[in-house]
Amino acid sequence: MAIELSRLIEKVAHMDITLVAGEKGLSNCVTWVHMVETVEASDFLDGGQLVFTTGIGIGSEELYSLVKSFWKKKVAGAIINIGPFIEVIPEEVKNFCNMYDLPLFVVPWKVHLAEIMRICCFAITKDEQRMMETSAAFKNAIFFPKQEELYVVPLSQRSFRVNWKYSVTVLKLNTTEPNKEARLESLCMSMESMIRHKNKNFAIFVNEAELILVLANIKEEVLFAEVKEIQRDINRFLMEGESVSMGVGRLTKSVRCLYKSYNQAKAIQRLQARGKIGADKVFYTKLGVYRLLMGIEDKEIIKDYYHHMLQPLIDYDRVNQTDLCQTLQCYLNNDGSVKDTAEELFVHRNTVNYKLNKVEEILEIEMSSLAARTELIIAFKLMDIM
Repeated sequence: MAIELSRLIEKVAHMDITLVAGEKGLSNCVTWVHMVETVEASDFLDGGQLVFTTGIGIGSEELYSLVKSFWKKKVAGAIINIGPFIEVIPEEVKNFCNMYDLPLFVVPWKVHLAEIMRICCFAITKDEQRMMETSAAFKNAIFFPKQEELYVVPLSQRSFRVNWKYSVTVLKLNTTEPNKEARLESLCMSMESMIRHKNKNFAIFVNEAELILVLANIKEEVLFAEVKEIQRDINRFLMEGESVSMGVGRLTKSVRCLYKSYNQAKAIQRLQARGKIGADKVFYTKLGVYRLLMGIEDKEIIKDYYHHMLQPLIDYDRVNQTDLCQTLQCYLNNDGSVKDTAEELFVHRNTVNYKLNKVEEILEIEMSSLAARTELIIAFKLMDIM
């Protein structure tokens, strides 16, 4: 994880450190610190570092090239030691940092950079430890809800009250990046910085191949507004070809019910990933009949109903290489209109009627019956959430 640059600088504000350019980048996340004295040495940077330099290897004349190399390496910010090697920051360097939102700080020569680096390293480590412990406690609340000793006290110690209302959001990243875990961690850091400006009572962490966001002490209307902002703003953190599917669970009565919100969010995220619902249908409370079906805790009931209603048709399609199941679902989605079903599937109406007659024969039902069609609709929706 990482710490926001503005928060990190607060830790060393007493050391006569001054921001001279790039103020808009203060929300950048800092992963670690690094001393860099030459352009060549910047090759060792891999993004997110707060870099320090005394100018001993370059002087004021080459400072522009050095700062430009920092920007190319996507550093979080830079701190320059003003003294015998760099007496003043050239205007072209300031202009560059302002243009690209690269925070640039200066400290007088009398201030020891080693002390600033020590304080920063300690702050980053402590913040990472706090985030890891908070994330571990929330994971325990989600996956081991009955073992309250694993999360009630740890979360209370971090100012997350037991009887607050909580909501879980699950996000799944679709990416072609070979190192998906590292990409997910990077997205997690970016989102953490973004959300911190909206809500102080939250936690976001990676769990296997998904991102879990927990929002605490929040009202429903505020939850809706913040999630919509996240949906809108997350696109600026995605690389070309990437997409995100997500789901938002309902507000819980306490942290002890967090697992319920997670299960709802996970089910919604799956529905969206499969194209069953649109991006505007991420909230549990907005899901209509899916909301009712997700409340069935006994999964064996779901399986039994689904198998009883549709398994004979699925088996027939598999053995005979037919598409009766697809035709039936399309027919139901079109409110029982043979004409609309034929147009969507690009087949003749007689073909649709033939297939529906075959469905009736296999499932032993009457398609003219509203009750039968309703049961089939429920079965398909149960298949969606399985």
